[in-house]
Amino acid sequence: PQFHDFLKDEYGTVALLNKTYSSDYSAFSELSFPGPFRAPEKAIVDLKAFLALVPVEFLTIQSYEFAYRDFLQQKYLTIENLNQAYRQSYAEFANIPVPAMPADYADMLDNKWPIKKEFLLRNYAIVFEYMIVRGRAMFNTVVLIVLTIGTAIIINPLAAYALSRFNLPSTYKILLFMMATMAFPGAVTMIPNFLLLKQLGLLNTFAALVLPGMANGFSIFLLKGFFDSLPRELYESATIDGASELRMFYTITLSLSKPILAVIALGAFTSAYSTFMYAFITCQDEKMWTLMVWLYQLQQKLSAPVTYAGLMLAAIPTLLVFLFCQNIIMRGIIIPVEK
Repeated sequence: PQFHDFLKDEYGTVALLNKTYSSDYSAFSELSFPGPFRAPEKAIVDLKAFLALVPVEFLTIQSYEFAYRDFLQQKYLTIENLNQAYRQSYAEFANIPVPAMPADYADMLDNKWPIKKEFLLRNYAIVFEYMIVRGRAMFNTVVLIVLTIGTAIIINPLAAYALSRFNLPSTYKILLFMMATMAFPGAVTMIPNFLLLKQLGLLNTFAALVLPGMANGFSIFLLKGFFDSLPRELYESATIDGASELRMFYTITLSLSKPILAVIALGAFTSAYSTFMYAFITCQDEKMWTLMVWLYQLQQKLSAPVTYAGLMLAAIPTLLVFLFCQNIIMRGIIIPVEK
């Protein structure tokens, strides 16, 4: 009623209002309150009752509005009864709009948290089902990480220990050769590695993912410098006590090199976890796809929001590792500098 009074003061006559609105109202009282989300509460209740009674297969576009108005006419019998219930002034049942959008809006308000939960978690549920249930992405990635870290903290320290302990004549040439490998990006060596692994029959295996990166030039150089800083008296005492080289390597060298080994293990984890292009080339069998390859396939098949959810989940392990290993990382950086 206040809206109708406002229109009377604003336009004065129905003719002027019809000219402005391009409508054919006969009185101000025929106007309903504008906006897609406003409707009489009773109308929304009636629409829900109607939808509960009528089977879905009968709700076609052509018959939906007519069936709804027939439902109202059977319920209220006369337009006066309906106007009294709705507090409206419809001239006949044919003029009654179907409050579909207001009903949807009211239903959304009644189920606000379930809807929010659905929108928040649905994409993550899709990613989880796609990665864990349908494929072996997580299993392959975990195995790859374990093998990569294991080989990184065994092969690199052994090579660095040999260069540090035995003073080979060609030590610096070997170090120069290892450092030279850092001058070439990984993409340059992908094709030679692929051809070599193909000739050896190792494609689509964990060996194809682990073997080419077992020895790392930078890691050996870093470890060799750290091993050189360890007191020689420790090895002399161990030699007098009859310790073998393997015993000295395990008991003395590795025990004193835990911060550096932790940094190398962390680098190996990051490399194995984030590898995509090399894993995609050498392991084209779906059963050997790693997590990043699965995320790429997910991006090709599903929508962008699902891809973003997958990237969010994929970033969690790396974030947790760096959060919990901050002290180890700092020790691995500070201790070599101090020595």
